[in-house]
Amino acid sequence: MLPFDRVTDFSKLRRLTPYRPAFGWHRGKCIDRYYVEKFLQENRDAIRGSVLEVCNNEYTKRFGGKQFAKSDVLDLNENNPARTITADLSHCDAIGDTTFDCIICTQTLLLIYNFTAAVHELYRILRPGGVVLVTIPGISQICPTNMIGAGADYWRFTRHSARRMFAERFGSENTQVVTYGNVLAAVAFLHGLVVPELTAEELDYHDPDYELTVAVRARKSVTVANE
Repeated sequence: MLPFDRVTDFSKLRRLTPYRPAFGWHRGKCIDRYYVEKFLQENRDAIRGSVLEVCNNEYTKRFGGKQFAKSDVLDLNENNPARTITADLSHCDAIGDTTFDCIICTQTLLLIYNFTAAVHELYRILRPGGVVLVTIPGISQICPTNMIGAGADYWRFTRHSARRMFAERFGSENTQVVTYGNVLAAVAFLHGLVVPELTAEELDYHDPDYELTVAVRARKSVTVANE
């Protein structure tokens, strides 16, 4: 539940500073996470077998159900007790080739300067037929330092850049890109409003010119030659 300052009068947003900082995460579910979870729900069939997730395995457990047999968590932060693999996603020597059936990588590539190398590593550690589920920000504020630790926020993406960077490694026929958002959701997100302050109809309306969240489903070909 939201405490007393739930926004119903949007004239309150006519201001030069955000209504709430840090995506409003302290007041409820952030609007971008609504789209992240919608994407994972729509692609839950891919969350099976041996699954790798970045930072924690919340989404593996929530959306994988009984389909997944093994869950690993990748994080470079040695203070994260949930991690089972300590590695940089752009250089994962700790992980062998063709290890995972599914990789869940949400809101992570923006924090990796060499995101192209990270895409190549995602491909390498997937088994043939495996699927990577990725979400990345389109319209967004810069991530506050206290949310990303010692890292930095480097990138924003569009459906075109996402499709190109994954198709170059996975093949265009194996790459699907969808976007979520509209101008109202984008304004609300930038002001730190949270999911309960918009209706489902307002959140689900899709305007391709306002890409709040970009999502990729990429599949590694079953027939892999000349790797």
